[in-house]
Amino acid sequence: MRDQQPSTQYAVQSERRPLSLKRKFKLHEAVIQVGLLACGLLSIFTTLGIILVLGNESISFFTRDQWVNSNRPILSDMDEATTIFTVAPGKALAAVEASGAIRVGQEVMQVLEFQNNQFDIAAVGTGGGFKRWCALDVELAELGLRRPQIINASRPVTPREIERCASLGIQPIPFRVGTDALAIVVSANNDFITELSFGELQTIFGEADRWSDVRAGWPDEAIQLVIPGQDSGTFDFFVEAVLDGDPAALLANDPIMSENDNQLAGSIQRNPSAIGFFGYAYYLANMDELKILALDGVAPSAATVEDGSYALSRPLFIYSDADIIREQPQVKHFISYYLKHVNEAVVDVGYFKASSEALAKAREEWMIATGAADLKPVNPAEVSGALVAAGSSTVFPLTERISERFVEAGYRPRFKVRRGLRGENTIAPHSAGVAVEYNDRPTLVEFFTNTNWIPAIGEFGVIPLINATLMTSTIAMLVALPLGLGAAIYLSEYASPRVRNWLKPVLEILAGIPTVVYGYFALTFMTPLLRSIFGIEVVNIYNTASAGIVVGILIIPLISSMSEDALHAVPQSLREASYGLGATKLETVIKVVVPAALSGILAAFIVAVSRAIGETMIVAIAAGAGPNFSFNPLDSAETMTGHIARISGGDLSYDSIDYNSIFAIGLTLFLMTFTLNALSRVIISRFREAY
Repeated sequence: MRDQQPSTQYAVQSERRPLSLKRKFKLHEAVIQVGLLACGLLSIFTTLGIILVLGNESISFFTRDQWVNSNRPILSDMDEATTIFTVAPGKALAAVEASGAIRVGQEVMQVLEFQNNQFDIAAVGTGGGFKRWCALDVELAELGLRRPQIINASRPVTPREIERCASLGIQPIPFRVGTDALAIVVSANNDFITELSFGELQTIFGEADRWSDVRAGWPDEAIQLVIPGQDSGTFDFFVEAVLDGDPAALLANDPIMSENDNQLAGSIQRNPSAIGFFGYAYYLANMDELKILALDGVAPSAATVEDGSYALSRPLFIYSDADIIREQPQVKHFISYYLKHVNEAVVDVGYFKASSEALAKAREEWMIATGAADLKPVNPAEVSGALVAAGSSTVFPLTERISERFVEAGYRPRFKVRRGLRGENTIAPHSAGVAVEYNDRPTLVEFFTNTNWIPAIGEFGVIPLINATLMTSTIAMLVALPLGLGAAIYLSEYASPRVRNWLKPVLEILAGIPTVVYGYFALTFMTPLLRSIFGIEVVNIYNTASAGIVVGILIIPLISSMSEDALHAVPQSLREASYGLGATKLETVIKVVVPAALSGILAAFIVAVSRAIGETMIVAIAAGAGPNFSFNPLDSAETMTGHIARISGGDLSYDSIDYNSIFAIGLTLFLMTFTLNALSRVIISRFREAY
């Protein structure tokens, strides 16, 4: 009984005073906990703040008024009551047309109506003009072309062309506008030829190869033929008039061909052994460098063309269609203006007037098509609608001269606007010459599909910046992954503890070198090295290859350190079990250790990719300044981070279009790195091994 008494007493005391396991309050631990909580909350709120700023400014980039200078000034003074005004024509007005608001000075106006009165003329040859006129809608859409309303032609339309046009309901109506003399020309430096017979002309453009084959005494030099392209009406006319419609011998002589008569003239000027033909007006424009040849003693002139004694005279036309003329009044008015003023312009251009009978016939065709009794005077300032012409390069100068007169007389783009869009007090007078600005809001589709990034002209395609970023990151990973993983395997599996304890800190010290040093290392060492290997002409001074290689060197310590930690964490028992089964050290590393540490290695790779994508100074210094959509790593290009660093460090106006654009780029960069980090967590959870 005595032996049990102390136990009983202890039990009684325990019932009276229960054991307390409650943690005692310690001030220093509470301070540490509050500090850690504050750090965590601060980190979360900072991240959220960054996301909000990027998101807010990016939304502003896509939704706010981004005023862009159209480089098209108003052409007359505007007082407070003006609601219709004209501007200088130009292709930049296509963006203005799509905008619902414009700005002149600081006054914002609502566009009620925009008349894009512009004349577009393409010199594609007579045959090319008829092909374009009578092409299917899908064919024009694929080429990004508009169907012409007027065709310039240096020959009559062919039956085949009439048949093709008829399938689309187009019936070509000819309007004779002048006469041309086909000029046979050589270089002014040619000192052995001044005239030809018609037979010699056939020989030169037929079977002859050398000048000595044509006439005795001429040099034994090869003849270089310079001729218009096969889509040209000039080509068709020459072949029909000189070669009896068979171009085989002409084409067999390997001639220089172009639809641009100015290019033909330049080719003849530079070669004394060359000979060619084109419209008389192009000879006049280059008469100091060219020499025109008489045929059978007859030189082209107004008299010889009119009486037909010059063998290579030909009619000039413009063509249109009755339905086009009736349905598009601007075409009716322009052709009327053309026929009324053509004789005033045709001689100035360098051609010859059509006969009175031919011109009267053209005016009669116009009256039949329009149902009008006569050609009434046209006021171009009252004409609305775009005009599109295509066809003969010979007729091109004449149509261009008439169109210039048409524009000078008032045919210009016009705006009808509502003023005081933001309050009546914003209405103000404006002097002629003030630029019209249009509201250009980039879209997400444009942002991620356009291959040009030029904010100054409204081009907002981030693809070149993303492409350069991915190129440098890919090159960096090709350098860093094998070297970093190899270093990690060596440190974990082959190095002695002493070597590992010495080498790993040294490797990690590389991560502490400022990236600006790496940037200049890429520029002053890596780029000269690449240029010595591949050639100075091949490798630009600024290129993505050298930047990518040095970024790879930068992230080697990151990959090696994280991968080595993952390899080192693999239990030693797995290695010993592998050795016990007879595996070598290399087999154990490749087939046991690396697979066991795969989640950590993959996480290291993805973190390294994020680091490469976000690198700034190296790419800003070594890769280049200026977005360039190129897949050549030896070309210069600008990454997303490099672009942000460059333009934000310059004269960047606050709240400007450039200012907002860097936040949109920054948000895109954030989403890319966020996606990679989220992918890293998925990979870790998928491949993680528990021991």
